[in-house]
Amino acid sequence: MIGRKILSALTTCLLMIILYSAYDGFGIGIFFGMYLLPIIFIYGIPSSILSDFVIKRIMGKIRMVAAFFIHIFLAILFVLMPLLLSGYKRGMWMSDVTGLLDVFLFISAIISAFLFWVIDELIKNETCKLKRRKFLNWIGDIKI
Repeated sequence: MIGRKILSALTTCLLMIILYSAYDGFGIGIFFGMYLLPIIFIYGIPSSILSDFVIKRIMGKIRMVAAFFIHIFLAILFVLMPLLLSGYKRGMWMSDVTGLLDVFLFISAIISAFLFWVIDELIKNETCKLKRRKFLNWIGDIKI
């Protein structure tokens, strides 16, 4: 399970670097990725393990939906808790540079949590496991 979570975290960080790079260049993507990777490892992996622990008895699509909402909720909580604890004025969202930065962090956290959830679910999926195994066997059969 930990290996799957680490692979999900690394892939999420790589995809976020690609998204940031597409928006404003490769340097910005690497800059944000450098700060995003530890956050995903320190907060994202334990959040995902908590999600798996909470919903371990649920099966099927309900489990997937519950895991999605838990991932998104914990991402929102990651951004909102420091704001609420610091006494941040709620009416100042989008009113100044700090508000724009908070919205940027909020959106980045939600996108990262969504990508982490999608990648983790794809790694768990049996159909994807079979396709991945076939692909790796095909690569292994290529003789150069």
